[in-house]
Amino acid sequence: MNSSTTDTYCSSSALPSANNVLYAQAGGVSAVINASAAAVIEKVQKHPDQFGKIYTALNGIKGVLEEALIDVSNMSSETLERLKHQPGAAFKACRFDLDPLEHNTAQYERVLEVFKTYEIGYFFYNGGNGSMVTAQKVADYCGEHGHPVICVGVAKTIDNDLDLSHCSPGFGSAAKYIATSFLEASLDIISMHETSSKFFVMECMGRNTGWLTLAAGLAKEVIPDLPLILLPAERAFNKTLFIQKVEQLISEKGYCVCAVSEGLQDEQGEYLAIAGIEHTLERDYTQLGGVGSYLSHMVSQHIQSKTHCAVPDYLQRSASHIVSQTDWQMAYDAGKASVEAALRGAHGVLPIIEVTGENPLTWCFKTVELEAVANLEKTVPDNFLTEDGMDITPAALDYLRPLIQGERPVHFKNGLPDIAIMSFVQVQKKLTPFRAVK
Repeated sequence: MNSSTTDTYCSSSALPSANNVLYAQAGGVSAVINASAAAVIEKVQKHPDQFGKIYTALNGIKGVLEEALIDVSNMSSETLERLKHQPGAAFKACRFDLDPLEHNTAQYERVLEVFKTYEIGYFFYNGGNGSMVTAQKVADYCGEHGHPVICVGVAKTIDNDLDLSHCSPGFGSAAKYIATSFLEASLDIISMHETSSKFFVMECMGRNTGWLTLAAGLAKEVIPDLPLILLPAERAFNKTLFIQKVEQLISEKGYCVCAVSEGLQDEQGEYLAIAGIEHTLERDYTQLGGVGSYLSHMVSQHIQSKTHCAVPDYLQRSASHIVSQTDWQMAYDAGKASVEAALRGAHGVLPIIEVTGENPLTWCFKTVELEAVANLEKTVPDNFLTEDGMDITPAALDYLRPLIQGERPVHFKNGLPDIAIMSFVQVQKKLTPFRAVK
């Protein structure tokens, strides 16, 4: 494995008005997001001639608004090494987007005030598609109001829906966890189906995309004839065809295992299950969840047999004990590539992954405009699914296999992973309080 960085796009911009750095994490976490954080900090520390102080914001852009900042300029090598193994978001990620400028100018004025006060000239935002929109908004507003800031995205999302990139840092480790857990559960039901459950379903994250659902199909690498049904978000659910497939597989093998995307919709475009709806000033957020239980109950009623459902939920995105070494390296390289882009004067860009070789997998990073990738969504291609849309193809296995390769050593203490909460001291606030409200 190796990586390098190339530019396919590098926007022209005024020189930053200051040289201090701000890094923040946003959106759902991944098991390797802190590897990107460590890479950004390490790379910036190596260039004191260009960069000044290094700040991180707690809770992403919300922390910027509320001036919840940490000075990590002198973070030790020991702390950085620990950061590289830490699950969750060490600096706390957020589900918070800036409102449209015309609806809430106060938010943008506050960001500019914070950036000026702390002499921020470089902003690195570590997140997915939505986070890239926020990063672009910040950069545009600051530049238009006399405080040019070089803004570079740091790619991350377990959903693998970041378009243009070969894959998204964070996905490979989540896929490894899903595939491993699904394989283990399949062996469980194989041993029990003759006298107990004949159907098992795992509900995977994925609002509009089925990449993690597809990852469960990697179990076929170990059990090629596994009686498997995949229900990715990209395909509409047909109850009749689903039940027919379940009946067929149970008739042939005595049991059936299934993986389903939380965002599965019926043929009328309605979600099969919704956990709740969060109402905010600007928009409503639909929280998905429950489709696995829905399918489990449906099958149980139909075949008159015990069934089981598993919902890995946060487990699939925080499993630092089973990180893919390939994915970890991509996440670290993503942070490093973002700083390298800033060193070259690139602004308003996101370094994404481009494969340069196979067997072993090698890659480089190329920069694309934040605006070009922010509103796109990488979905599972048709040729990764069988004709009926309910099973994985060899092409999909070829794509997934390299992304889960390798393991990271896990440090244990008293029988448990040594991942105690990392504590940081916030800088003393200089500005009047500001409350960020959704």
